[in-house]
Amino acid sequence: MNKPSKYTEELLHFLEDEENYPEMIDWIEEQPELDQPDILREMQAIFKNRYLKTGEKDWLDKANFIAKGIDDFEDEILDQKLDKALFMMQFGKLELEPEKVILFLNKIRIDIIKAILSNPENIREVKKLAKLAIKFEKQTGIYDPYNWIEIL
Repeated sequence: MNKPSKYTEELLHFLEDEENYPEMIDWIEEQPELDQPDILREMQAIFKNRYLKTGEKDWLDKANFIAKGIDDFEDEILDQKLDKALFMMQFGKLELEPEKVILFLNKIRIDIIKAILSNPENIREVKKLAKLAIKFEKQTGIYDPYNWIEIL
């Protein structure tokens, strides 16, 4: 196996029991986006190593399954980061009126809260968006926890 990464020990803990797999997926999603493909590569290496030690084809199948999507997943993350950077560069060129920005942020907040309360199947994605909006509000000094009380 390759040199263990900083995530190896945690992955090995999750892989001790298949019942830990859903928790492991949540844990991976909580890690920095740019680290997630490397975590999956580490998992793939662990599975390959287990195959080499045991000869059980199931481990090789799991390694190959993960390997199929890693590069596309990483490209998707990098594309999103690039799109965001390009958007921010364009956004930074605009002359913004503070009152209109606050109205815009209020609309975003209302839409996020409505989405969380009315569409529970997409709650994970929308909560990520809510965290970003709250972070932005805090950075700009307009954060008020009362505005988010329905979902906090």
